[in-house]
Amino acid sequence: MIYTKTGEYAIRAILYLARQPKDKLIMSSEIAKSEDIPAHYLAKILQRMAKYGYVDSFKGRGGGFRITELAKKSSILEIVERVEGPVINLKCVTGLKECSDENPCPLHDEWADLRNRIYNLISSKSVQEVAEKYAETLSKHS
Repeated sequence: MIYTKTGEYAIRAILYLARQPKDKLIMSSEIAKSEDIPAHYLAKILQRMAKYGYVDSFKGRGGGFRITELAKKSSILEIVERVEGPVINLKCVTGLKECSDENPCPLHDEWADLRNRIYNLISSKSVQEVAEKYAETLSKHS
């Protein structure tokens, strides 16, 4: 896995919100239950997402969350990095302090290639693209 539980939960929450009707407000408890995310943990993630403009938050009776246009257009990588920081580990996987193209460890080339492929994948897909494909997948399995 290339990200922490925080990143995983952020992805699941934003994709859940992206699959909802445009102006429907969703309670965090609904997201938590549907996506099997601890409610207290999700609340912190949603607060961070609101801080960066990825979700709108409405308090009080009838309140909840909804995804913003900014989030729909953002890549999965952007969302996760805002919530938890850099997700692609640039350190040497073998632990060498000086690992580079000039002074590579035994896994350097393979790790660099894999890291770049993962980075390109999650940076090239918008939340909306992934949510639409995910909705298609879910409809095939229900």
